[in-house]
Amino acid sequence: MPELLTVVIGSYFLGSIPFALLVVRVKGQTDVLQAGSGKAGAFNAYVVTHSKLTGLVVGLLDGLKGLAAVYLTGTFFSGSFWLLSLALLAAVTGHVFPVWTGLKGGRGLATTAGGMSLIGWAYTVAWCTIWVTGRLLRRDILFSNLAAILGSPVLVWLIPWEWSSRIMVTPVDRWTFVFFSCVVSLVLLVSHLDALNDIWKGSSEPHENIPSSKES
Repeated sequence: MPELLTVVIGSYFLGSIPFALLVVRVKGQTDVLQAGSGKAGAFNAYVVTHSKLTGLVVGLLDGLKGLAAVYLTGTFFSGSFWLLSLALLAAVTGHVFPVWTGLKGGRGLATTAGGMSLIGWAYTVAWCTIWVTGRLLRRDILFSNLAAILGSPVLVWLIPWEWSSRIMVTPVDRWTFVFFSCVVSLVLLVSHLDALNDIWKGSSEPHENIPSSKES
């Protein structure tokens, strides 16, 4: 139990570091929580600053939070699949609901990708495949995000496990990983509830706007 609490609490606080807020503030720009979608994530940092470089930096830092949470857990504690998975989920929860900003965080996508790079690539590959397909069909980032979130567990389930297991880093059986994929998607879906609420209310304002002018 002490090990479990240490991993969960430590990973949460690691994930809660609001890099989007800090990086944009260092650049002397506006508060990301008060502009754009109001999310402290890489895409909103790009939207607010009109800078691809800023968005990329924030995305990498957010990804490192998930990677670090899983890596530190595997280094100092048991390297079991479930403990590593709990570390990632705690880090993503910290990113989505950081205590430092009144529980106003980001979507958790980059943090999830970072952690999954040390757990197993199967979910990330499924997510990216569906996201790119959705982006080609509709130039709507929110649509692509939701399609990938909802479709990834299904694709992980459909793909033959002998294929998926080749890109898994941590030993795990098929059904355990499918279940974990569902849990990850549920957490990411929660991070999109505000956008889903806008859609439900028939809001005409896009939640994920792309800047009309772009800088590096």
